[in-house]
Amino acid sequence: MRCIAHRGFAGLYPENTLTAIRQAADRADMIEVDVRQCRSGDPVVIHDETVDRVTDSTGAVADISLATLQSMDVLGTGEGVPSLEAVLRTVPDDVGLNIELKERDLVERVLELVDEFETEILLSSFDVETLAAARDTDPSVDRALLVDSSSEAAIERAASLDCAAIHPHWRLVDFALLERAHRSGLAVNVWPISDPERTVEYEKMGADGVIVDEPAACR
Repeated sequence: MRCIAHRGFAGLYPENTLTAIRQAADRADMIEVDVRQCRSGDPVVIHDETVDRVTDSTGAVADISLATLQSMDVLGTGEGVPSLEAVLRTVPDDVGLNIELKERDLVERVLELVDEFETEILLSSFDVETLAAARDTDPSVDRALLVDSSSEAAIERAASLDCAAIHPHWRLVDFALLERAHRSGLAVNVWPISDPERTVEYEKMGADGVIVDEPAACR
């Protein structure tokens, strides 16, 4: 079962930073990051719509230049908000990257960028139209539908979008979901997991991966 580091093991390291990426790469099979676009349209790695929670500044990410984002202090690290390109350059070749697309307009630029690297890429989103756009732009890049409710309908949607996986919230996961997903050709990566015992439980059930905040939650 794959260990996927949520925001670069956000429970242990400053989330979505290059430091977290470097540290997580030693213990994860894949690293998950959140991507938005800044004022110039460049993809940057940050979860929230604003920089307020994780930096020493305020404002909407979409209104701030890349240079200004890179000059901010993320969670007291002295590091700025990284570009997706910087993250791609930091991830080792033998570690995958799960890019959660937070905005639909990112699709074309992200796909252009990842095409320049050999990294294993998995694009994920809660938004069906975002995943459809990714499929239509470059069907060779794997996609995953994030699911936090109505898992049965989500399996049908993910299959219709030719996704490689679904990422259901752990509350939704049972044998029936796993069986339906696998029957539809979908891998199942469960999120968010913090308890190693729960990891063992999902591994026994047949889950394909766990998205975790700390490496201790992986086996």
